[in-house]
Amino acid sequence: MPHKILIIYFTIIVCVVTTVMWPQSARAQKSARLVEAVEIEGNRRLSEEEILAHIQTRPGTEYNQKQAQLDLQALLDWGVFDTTQTRVTIAAGRRGGVVVIFEVMELLIISEVKFKGLRGVKESELLQALDEHKISLVTGEVYDPLKVRKAVGVIKSLFAERGRPNVSVTVQSELGATKIALDFLIEDEKNR
Repeated sequence: MPHKILIIYFTIIVCVVTTVMWPQSARAQKSARLVEAVEIEGNRRLSEEEILAHIQTRPGTEYNQKQAQLDLQALLDWGVFDTTQTRVTIAAGRRGGVVVIFEVMELLIISEVKFKGLRGVKESELLQALDEHKISLVTGEVYDPLKVRKAVGVIKSLFAERGRPNVSVTVQSELGATKIALDFLIEDEKNR
């Protein structure tokens, strides 16, 4: 008799565990959605293939939100996308999975840099001063407005050291779809 009771208890436990665990297992399988496609939107200069080379999320794999965020961070760490306007989103796929969409905003590329009003300072000296402050403003490099503001300060300091403490430095820019040309205009304030 105790043996029969033990078998009954065991059967009941197996039934309860199966009943409780089955819905969780079914929910887990249902929530594991496949990536149907990975799309890149907003790129103008960089090809989709170049961008996808920095992303590990691939069609046919299980969607992983953490991996999608790591992929986004990898794109931002590349240094060619605007960190405030680049993001990853998902949309419902046609077959019940998800489409992972990387919306990118490419930073502009410097196409040209000119310095006007360099009386008393050679361009090579100015470039050396910028280089000493680790400010690189060269053709083909990603445009960084912070670097440009820092460059203005370095230029003013250089001219102050050369006896022209009252120079103003203004930056004029010409924007293209993917490029920017910079003109640094250096003038004595009394001549403005």
